[in-house]
Amino acid sequence: RVLARAMAEAGIRPSNKHRKVGDYQLGALLSEGGSYQDWEGTHTAMAAVRRRIRIYTVAAATTPDARRSLVRQARREFQILEGIDHPGIVKVKDYQDTELGPALIFDHDPKAIRLDFLLREMGQQRDQQRSQQLNVDQRLQIVRDLAETLKYAHQKRLYHRALCPQSILVQDVAGATPRPRIMNWQTGAREGTQGTDTADPARRTVSGTMHVEEYVEDPGLVYLAPETSQSDAQHGPSLDVFSLGAITYHVFSGQPPASSVLDLAEKLRIGQGLRLSDVLDGCGKHLQDLIQYSTCPDVMGRYGTIDEFLQDLDKVVDELTTPEPEATVDPAEANPDERIEGGFTVIRKMGRGSSADVLLVREDGRSEEMILKVALDASLNDRLTAEGEALSKLRHPNIVEWQRTLTVNGRTALLMHKAGEKTLADRIRDGARLSLDLLQRFGEELIQAVDYLDQQGVAHRDIKPDNIGMSQAGTRGKLQLVLFDFSLTRTPAENIAAGTHPYLDPFLSLRKPARWDLQAERFALAVTLHEMVTGVAPRWGDGKTQASMLDCEATLASERFDPLLRDGFTAFFARALNRNPRKRFDNAEEMLRDWRRIFEAGASASQSSPDPFEAVARLATASTNMAELGYSVEAQNVLEAMAIHNALELLAVDRVRFRYLRGVGDRIRKEIRLKAKALAAIRPDLVQGRPTLHEVDDDAAAAGAISVNELAAQLLPRRPAGDDRVEETALAIYLGLEEAEGSTLWTPLGVAASALAIDRNDVSAALLKARERWLKTPQLTELRNHFESLLATQGGVMTVPELALALLAMRGCASQDDAERLRLATAVVRACCEAEAHLERLRFQEFEHRPLPLIAVSAELAEYARRLGASADACAQAEPLLTPQRALETLESVPAPEVSPALSAQRLLRLATAAAQRAALSSRQEIYPRGMAAALALRQSLGALMGVRFLKPKDVQDRVAGRYPEAQPLPRRPLLDTLLADVGALLVWSDDTPAGPGYLPSTQALGPSAGTTTQYSRATTAMERGLPEADAGSDEASAAAIEAQKLEDRLAYARTAGGFLVLTVEPRLAHHVEAELLRRFGRQRVSFEALMLKALRQQAEALKVNWNVVLMADAAAPTSTDWSRLMRLVHKALPLVKQALLEATAPVLLVNSGLIARYGLMPLIDELRDEVGRPGRLASLWMLLPMAATGLPTIDDVPVPIITSTQWANVPVAWARNLHRAASAA
Repeated sequence: RVLARAMAEAGIRPSNKHRKVGDYQLGALLSEGGSYQDWEGTHTAMAAVRRRIRIYTVAAATTPDARRSLVRQARREFQILEGIDHPGIVKVKDYQDTELGPALIFDHDPKAIRLDFLLREMGQQRDQQRSQQLNVDQRLQIVRDLAETLKYAHQKRLYHRALCPQSILVQDVAGATPRPRIMNWQTGAREGTQGTDTADPARRTVSGTMHVEEYVEDPGLVYLAPETSQSDAQHGPSLDVFSLGAITYHVFSGQPPASSVLDLAEKLRIGQGLRLSDVLDGCGKHLQDLIQYSTCPDVMGRYGTIDEFLQDLDKVVDELTTPEPEATVDPAEANPDERIEGGFTVIRKMGRGSSADVLLVREDGRSEEMILKVALDASLNDRLTAEGEALSKLRHPNIVEWQRTLTVNGRTALLMHKAGEKTLADRIRDGARLSLDLLQRFGEELIQAVDYLDQQGVAHRDIKPDNIGMSQAGTRGKLQLVLFDFSLTRTPAENIAAGTHPYLDPFLSLRKPARWDLQAERFALAVTLHEMVTGVAPRWGDGKTQASMLDCEATLASERFDPLLRDGFTAFFARALNRNPRKRFDNAEEMLRDWRRIFEAGASASQSSPDPFEAVARLATASTNMAELGYSVEAQNVLEAMAIHNALELLAVDRVRFRYLRGVGDRIRKEIRLKAKALAAIRPDLVQGRPTLHEVDDDAAAAGAISVNELAAQLLPRRPAGDDRVEETALAIYLGLEEAEGSTLWTPLGVAASALAIDRNDVSAALLKARERWLKTPQLTELRNHFESLLATQGGVMTVPELALALLAMRGCASQDDAERLRLATAVVRACCEAEAHLERLRFQEFEHRPLPLIAVSAELAEYARRLGASADACAQAEPLLTPQRALETLESVPAPEVSPALSAQRLLRLATAAAQRAALSSRQEIYPRGMAAALALRQSLGALMGVRFLKPKDVQDRVAGRYPEAQPLPRRPLLDTLLADVGALLVWSDDTPAGPGYLPSTQALGPSAGTTTQYSRATTAMERGLPEADAGSDEASAAAIEAQKLEDRLAYARTAGGFLVLTVEPRLAHHVEAELLRRFGRQRVSFEALMLKALRQQAEALKVNWNVVLMADAAAPTSTDWSRLMRLVHKALPLVKQALLEATAPVLLVNSGLIARYGLMPLIDELRDEVGRPGRLASLWMLLPMAATGLPTIDDVPVPIITSTQWANVPVAWARNLHRAASAA
């Protein structure tokens, strides 16, 4: 029935073809989008072959324009993906026009699950099946795989522009390494030099839609960058970086980055990017920075490329993982410092292509860093073997040096010398123009390398800047180019689509027969040289139409050529790129001669200053033009459109405007801004003045979308100076535009009249006239329409501050003062309400509420909001604070009007606290009292302070304020130190750290002035002498008591909360501490050794093994056969041990754990840690470990696997002696 209904709604009707698309019969409905349906298709002849069939539901479109739009959307998605073959991208197989509508046929894995569904399921299993949650390594791998896939796509000049979990399928969910694959590329863009001819998909340009948000479902909008709706295809990289950061936030936090687009805008404004520490306990600094920098609302503050994201991701891996030095991992999952088969240590992952993972490694016994290229799976072994055979015949300084071919984890791998730290593509993308001498030398090296390949009979087939490294050669470190990636070397000549646009010869299809040849190799070389000289590729015609369809030659970027060499470059590239291969260079040697002639013609003038801009800037005058300042042609065109023609005009503009230029690529915006900044620094005498920071964009104003400050300026008539009218002044007080005694943001009419001692009726008359004027103001009419739509999405009711903040998010404001911005926005909101009240049919109106009214579409909804606010106030008084679920249940019990739209949980909480008098909502969705005591806020935020290696006082304050923004602010030091100690924060102050003064976790603190270790040792000394603690000095005794009380608080909390906890203690105190824990905390003592020996005996008896034989095996060498047999017996007994622990009827104190280390059973601790606390399992397990040394927990020097510092604690001597309880009694 569901299937039939879905097809009916899409306009699909049963036919004699039994719902077939080509050779595939439609089965189950997989998913639905706004314009398409995805079906499972089964091949009619081969039932094992299944595909994902995407049908664009043209039949459901109501107008011819809508139907044409759907057809364009389908074709765009196919054109974008055709020719793209990468394991991280769902591959498109075919496009067919059917009676049901345009259909795309994709690869299909029936077991794959959407990422948002996977993360939601993991969240639901958090308390019930913790073993099934994604672990840290899996989360890191998902993020890395997505980043590697985007890196590959961007190298292909393919941009998604609307990436969200709803567009990601995850395969192998039940395996150790879930593999994400990106789909839904309807919003994407693919840059190239040609157009839409499907005969050569790799060469086309497919423009992305300008209305990305219209193609994304509501839950996915919170993963899109704020500038998405104003962006074009050139902004693809920055949009994808933002989405990747937002997805990373969700992967690690378990929740979407925001509940709505408005909520996202507010988070980005407050935090300058998403701050994971607001919602995740123990968030490390590098993980926090990775997400914050990738989601920075300022495009210039965001990562510029996926490569930058990956570099910082390596730091996150270092922060979150501690790889075993001798363990080997699969190369596809390898992280820095991990070992892989063959004796290699991973330094970092360089990337993933369509056939292989590429890693920077160090081989055992060698100091040199090498490249290891490993096939993605065994089916690609032959491809890498062929590449190795080709490389083995090559020895050239400009071709990567092959060392050997080997097998790693059953897959073919190539070990090669490094081709450099950066590629030529990186240099080009950085905008660093090469000097003429480098241009000449690099060009010669590339042409000579291609000539050598020709002589050796080896084809590269994919020459491009991304496959050319920049390496330092010799003792002097001279830069040289190194050609690498020969993965297409054995591609059949009949395959004319292999390669990368725009480097692939577009005229191969015109050959008779259509075959790849050496002219195509030199064509790719010529395009690379052109890009090296100019920074851009050549184009044909309009740059969109397929070149083979045009009767024209290449359009060169001749304006970018050096004027002295322009003729030579023009002649060279016109010949090398000629559409007729017979008119090109006959061979690489001839090409090399002409290349050298270019530079010989201008040799005397080829030297340039190492910093030519500085030389020009120091000589610049107010009338120096943009070309003289060194701006590119594109930048000059943009500046001219802004009426900026000389240096004086350039420096008179606030540089913030350059950040948000519409229709301008990131590179050009960056060029304009940075050069203006450099000019201002070098020539401050040219700087005249500076407009306001938030200057209104002229284009936006022309379109009617004016800012809040301009809207506020239209509320009252503009009159000449001296023509003040008292009624209008009273009206300004009424709107909040002016202040008077007794006025507020929403001043009553009588107060406004009394403030000026005039009759209330006069003010009422002025208000009626103002209402009529506001109704005739187009900008306010448009805004009231926006308010109607906004209220519909927010449940039909909002508070005045909510609506004012939404207005600021939509329109912005020139003022930088937050109070002033809110005051102006509130005035505009009130004017809109007053104008709406003048109509016969009200779409919304204000309803009385304190301290500010409610804006609602009905009185019933306003009353509902009041009741929710009262309920939230009651929740805020709970001690301790209610959990979000408890608070939500309380709010859901408030009766809602029958016509009330369904509210999401986030909106319900937000509306309730917004309408409350005393309640506020934390970033963790807790309802707490406004003005909550700083100590309570700090105590509730302790989790946000854990797992960080260094915190400055402001970091502590920001993290707490980020979680509880309306609580009392934390004090400065030294009061902050006292507060941290009082709440049991495991932080100590140190004046001497590599990063400067700040707080360290107590286990890192060193030195006599900072650190619990020192405090413990002092207390120990006093005890060893048999002296009362006070005799060791009052300071030492006080410090020891504080540390003991911290542990006491942690134990009390752990007893209530349950879970897993490791306690370390000095060996001489172990027996006393054990007795104290059993006596005071109601623990059941369990000896691991006794439990294991009992299980071993049971297994030995079942297998009829003599117990004396088992004992002798225990005494054997670890390399012996007897020991191996004992280990097999141990692992047979282990399930009995685990079962006995997890099914214990009382909380457990586990002691005598030495056999865990002896038998290598540390993974058992991982399992116990994840199982304890789950329903039906042991509620609480504490491990007591005697340790002579301080530091992280170990058993016989083997580290205990703990994830965060919340899972272990050291028992200080003072606690064993009850110093804290004695101090409390005193």
